[in-house]
Amino acid sequence: MSQPALPSAVRPLLAVLLAFATQAPAEDAKPDPLYDPKPLADDIELPLPCDGRLLLRTVYVLAKSALDDREVNLGYPFTQDEPGYKQGFVAGYRLGHVNGQFEPADLPAAWRTRLDGKLPAAGEGGLKPMLYFIGKYEITQRQYRLVMALEPWLHGAAPEPPACPAPAATDRLPMVDLSWFDALNFTALYTEWLMRKHREALPALGGGAGSAAGGASAYVRLPTETEWEYAARGAQVVDRQALEARLFPRREGNASEDGPLRDWAVYTQVAGGSGQTARLAPIGTKRPNPVGLFDVIGNAAEMVLDPFLLVRGGGRPGGGTGGFVVKGGNYLEGEQTLFTGMRREYPLFDDKGQPSRNTTTGFRIALGTLAAPRARYDELFAGWQAEGRLSNLTSELPPDADAGVKLDRIVADLQRDMPTSTIGRELGTVSEELKRSVALIAAQRRDAAANLIQSSALVAETIGNYNIRLTNLNKQLEEQKAKRNAEGVQFFTNVIADGTSAVQAALSIYLDNVNSGAAYAETLFAEQFQRVQDELGKKPVLGRSLSARATLFMKHVEQYRETRRLDRDRVLNEVLGR
Repeated sequence: MSQPALPSAVRPLLAVLLAFATQAPAEDAKPDPLYDPKPLADDIELPLPCDGRLLLRTVYVLAKSALDDREVNLGYPFTQDEPGYKQGFVAGYRLGHVNGQFEPADLPAAWRTRLDGKLPAAGEGGLKPMLYFIGKYEITQRQYRLVMALEPWLHGAAPEPPACPAPAATDRLPMVDLSWFDALNFTALYTEWLMRKHREALPALGGGAGSAAGGASAYVRLPTETEWEYAARGAQVVDRQALEARLFPRREGNASEDGPLRDWAVYTQVAGGSGQTARLAPIGTKRPNPVGLFDVIGNAAEMVLDPFLLVRGGGRPGGGTGGFVVKGGNYLEGEQTLFTGMRREYPLFDDKGQPSRNTTTGFRIALGTLAAPRARYDELFAGWQAEGRLSNLTSELPPDADAGVKLDRIVADLQRDMPTSTIGRELGTVSEELKRSVALIAAQRRDAAANLIQSSALVAETIGNYNIRLTNLNKQLEEQKAKRNAEGVQFFTNVIADGTSAVQAALSIYLDNVNSGAAYAETLFAEQFQRVQDELGKKPVLGRSLSARATLFMKHVEQYRETRRLDRDRVLNEVLGR
């Protein structure tokens, strides 16, 4: 079965449809110089000792379940004439996968209220928002001191919590000059304090840890590199093209071009930087990225949870584990060296055997939980079992006719009757290889289905634009007729004929796409329609029109599935809104 490709004539049109959302300031919150100098409308917060606060931003991935994920491009595809090309094995292009661990139902009531209307509802495609939470700002010196001072009391070496520290001039500066182990210790102590004093403020799955359902509580940790980079690039707020750019979109209001990086990042003036001296700046000094994170580029560089892996050719992570990863660059960098996929490797220990630390590196936190708590076993097993099934590729194949299911049944029977059977083991290997191949084909078909839906919406939009032009041309034709201008009448008659032919040609492409769409499994097509609608929602004005046209395209595909025919004139009238 052939896989529909995005028409070549459509690709350049899609490239000009980008428009980027901006984060709205909060209407009900005043700036808090210590903890939240630039409040945003949908901030999430956690308590800190001494009436302190730690602000979080919400990131989500549309997914079928906790087992599902989104493929994302990390790093940067350097070309041979770019300065970073010889460092491609450090920060070159590679593939990653990201998903959230929380659903809206897992969140505290106050968080759900705060996010009400900000998250997409589960759609007919079966996708739902899977969330994770990441620090809005880099951890400040005051936040770090508040948490680390708890250690004696939390571990029984002091009878009372510590007294609240007096304000200091450096309170708002990011905490730097600490090791990766220091950052881990901070997340551990902060989690201990939250679970002892404010457990209700944390998300919890299936009733939380210790519940009869086998749930799990959230805890504080460093973000993974993929979580950090996906959020730094703009996450769900920006479209796919923007996610793959060198830097996140930097647009204010109705601006058509990116603003200067100095408005979003603190870096040195040596290489044409921000115009400031090369020093660390307080949190919230610059503007946020599209998802509401401050200082993901410049200021303090940031440590992440997972260890460094080299980049193999073709975008595959290497197998050798190295030191710790630092992201985003720092205030001593020049503008030309900064990009969202930037990373560096640092040793865990210095040459004296002490944990490595430096004055340019800090961190921000994320919330995590168990990936597979017992409360989710049934959901995870169902998703895992469905992976690699041939029935995912077509609506015409019932599950009991799936060759992969039959093969698994044969393997199970053989292993039960002959536990040491070589045939059983070999068939088991064949079954797993079949599943891997089918899963790869399914991923390719998902991408092709999404492209088909989006391109068909654009073809319908083109038909509508042609029709508007034809209407205007007919008015001009009538004017030439009224003036008895034979030359003008002939000219506009010819142009209208060409335009009418163009409409019919575009309609033929649209109908061919309807035919191709009907060949996809209904569940797969509905799932990708939901993804496309989410993507189009990031394109103001034109996105709304394309979303309506994509909805009409899905209606035509469903009609064609049922009747195997469509009336050409009726489809044209519906596309034109007649």
